[in-house]
Amino acid sequence: MSNEDKSIDVAWLEENILKRKLSDSDKTQLAGIIERIEFSKGDTILTEGDKGGVLYLLRSGSADILMEAAGTQRRITAATAGAMFGGITFLTGEPASASVVANTDSVVYKMTRSGYSQLMQTNQELVYALFTYMLVYASQIVRRMNAEHAEMMEYMTGSHK
Repeated sequence: MSNEDKSIDVAWLEENILKRKLSDSDKTQLAGIIERIEFSKGDTILTEGDKGGVLYLLRSGSADILMEAAGTQRRITAATAGAMFGGITFLTGEPASASVVANTDSVVYKMTRSGYSQLMQTNQELVYALFTYMLVYASQIVRRMNAEHAEMMEYMTGSHK
């Protein structure tokens, strides 16, 4: 893991996450609460059971989401740029329910709940934009899970084509 260049890609955040241009003040505030971390292939980004209150955003690269089941880690899914990890634990403080391991060299943006709370005091529009992304990302996961569940039920009942 390396942190030589700690600058965040504001243009990428504007285009892909926040969906709006940021003022110089917005950029300064984000730079103060988001940490840029580089991970090498095989590095653990997040460990199942880690303390909550931290949100991770995969800027580049890819990672595997793993969960402990029957004493073994099982791959649940893969994630690419724009993926978010720790959203529920970020909001609730509960321990992480899965591990995330980089399967390529990756750049991750990390934000703590205390940093987000600090932003809430000074920039509600930016807080709203970040929260909206969290909700949209979570809803995409739920929709995908619902579709997979429906497909599995069709298969189990023999009504698939």
